[in-house]
Amino acid sequence: MMKRRQIVTGRLGNNRGFTLIEIIAVLIIIAIISAVVISRGTATEEAKLRAEVDTLKAHLRYAQYLAMDDLPGTQWGISIGGSSYTLVKVDTSGTTNPYNLPGESSATHSFASGVTAVTTGSNPILFDEWGSPGTTSSSITIGGQSITITATTGFIP
Repeated sequence: MMKRRQIVTGRLGNNRGFTLIEIIAVLIIIAIISAVVISRGTATEEAKLRAEVDTLKAHLRYAQYLAMDDLPGTQWGISIGGSSYTLVKVDTSGTTNPYNLPGESSATHSFASGVTAVTTGSNPILFDEWGSPGTTSSSITIGGQSITITATTGFIP
C-alpha cells in the first residue's frame, strides 16, 4: 500500500514541463489557425470583385427587363463611368433620365475602392423593347473579369 502511494505522489509531483506530444499538438493547431487566417485575408479582395461583377450583371438584367416591359421606342440601360455606373431611361424623344437602382438609394452605384470598369462597344449599354442591345456586342471589364452582352439577343452570361 505504501509503495502505491509513493508512485502516485511521485507522478503528481512531477513538474518537468510538457510532453513532446502536447507540444506537437499545439504547433499543429497554431499552423491550422494561421492557414485559415491567411487564406481569409487574401480572398477578401477577390470576393469584393466577384460581388461587384454579380451586382453589375443583375443591374444589366434589370435594365433589360425594364426595357422589355416599357413602351416601344423607350430604351433602358446602364451608363458606365469608371468607378461607378448609372441606370438610365431614354424615352422616345431622346431624353435621358436616371432612375434609382433596385436595392440602392440612388441611380448610381459606386464600385468598392480600387475597382474600376472599362467598356468596349456602346456606352451607355441600352436595351430596346425586345431586350436587345443592338447589332454590336458590348464588353465590360472589371478588375480582369469580363462581362459580354451578346449582340441582338442581349444574352448576359
